[in-house]
Amino acid sequence: MPRPPAPVEGEKSTRERILDVALELFTHAGYEAVSLREIAQRMNFTKAALYYHFSSKDDILLALHLRLHELGRAGFEDLEADLADPDRWPAAFDLIVATMLANRTLFLFHLRNHSAVERLGPHHDNAEHADLRERLRSILADETVPIELRVRLTCALGAIVGGFVLGGEVFAGLSDDDLGRMVRAAIGDLTGAPARVSAEPPAGGG
Repeated sequence: MPRPPAPVEGEKSTRERILDVALELFTHAGYEAVSLREIAQRMNFTKAALYYHFSSKDDILLALHLRLHELGRAGFEDLEADLADPDRWPAAFDLIVATMLANRTLFLFHLRNHSAVERLGPHHDNAEHADLRERLRSILADETVPIELRVRLTCALGAIVGGFVLGGEVFAGLSDDDLGRMVRAAIGDLTGAPARVSAEPPAGGG
């Protein structure tokens, strides 16, 4: 099969567009209920063309899981310096919330298809996750920052996880504007900082 043409600069590749379609279908119908044929039909090409990019439906599932894995890794590395400086927390929290809002579908996909993802078995570097946890723990243990502020930081991060992950399914009907406003208000209450309003959310995977 000939190689597809390279995407025009600024356009998503065919592989990424397949993942976008699969993300929508898996999130709303469930991984088990969606066939490769249905994904191919939504893309307006044949199953054979789909197989050029992914050898199985499990490969698509894994690629979607790795989107979230990469989002967490890259996002933390970008924010690590900000989280170590209390004066920069408001901007850091605002960016985290904006990123979570831009990827709500990706988080909901994982919540609704957790069993399917777990069935794939080991699929990423656990040592990398352990490293990220250790780096966050070192920030929380930094005694140059007053303990009360570090507790507030921990609780604020918990509020973000609660709003977008633990409550992702329950709050799925809330608009981005409403959920973002409420989570930012909760963070402001926990940190004593006024809630910020992001002018424009970053591009994301859903």
